[in-house]
Amino acid sequence: MTALLETRNITQRFSGLVANSDVSISVGRGEIVGLIGPNGAGKSTLFNLIAGVFRPTEGSIWFDGEDVTALPAAERCQRGVGRTFQVVKSFETMSVIDNVIVGALVRTTVMREARRKAYEVLEFAGLAARAHVLASDLVPAEKRRLEVARALATQPKLLLLDEVLTGLTPTEAQTGVELVRRVRDTGITVLMVEHVMEIVMPLVDRAIVLDLGKVLVQGKPADVVRDPKVITAYLGDRHAVGA
Repeated sequence: MTALLETRNITQRFSGLVANSDVSISVGRGEIVGLIGPNGAGKSTLFNLIAGVFRPTEGSIWFDGEDVTALPAAERCQRGVGRTFQVVKSFETMSVIDNVIVGALVRTTVMREARRKAYEVLEFAGLAARAHVLASDLVPAEKRRLEVARALATQPKLLLLDEVLTGLTPTEAQTGVELVRRVRDTGITVLMVEHVMEIVMPLVDRAIVLDLGKVLVQGKPADVVRDPKVITAYLGDRHAVGA
């Protein structure tokens, strides 16, 4: 499987704080990969580095065979990196359809085409019936799906999902899981940050565990959850001894 995304020896420092240290990961085309770890592990920083919010202190980021380390977020989006945000960033005073049109305008300047794409994506995300309500009127689970829809409207090759399943009820989370699977079925590669392992492990093809800014373990979910280092990171040494 060829890599769509690679980070090579990424280190990110903020003054005296090292948020990521020598992080090298790859995401193959067509994979769903989970980026997990306890609070403060460096997941959000790495996500922002991949998306182009920050430029790494050291190392490089490669996407679709190109070194994109120096490219800002907007240019990475043009090349096919779409993302959602941990804190929902919908345009609350705009309609749902207009929120998604904002994403579609990345690929076209023709409003009729952008609107057609937005409707198509809303249908895919299960929000077509809510197209003309204000984004502020959506319930939290719908707002998460709106984030996904807007990102999909940019026609990404890689979709970065930042805790889109966190804080949902079991039924809502299952709907979200099914949506992620359908996204992958369209040929889009998915890298998702999640804090709760129980949600993400049944969904992903591979899991990458960060702890204290470093890659702790990566591999198949069944192997990762049994790894003593992962148990220690999440639950403490007492649990690792009995594992």
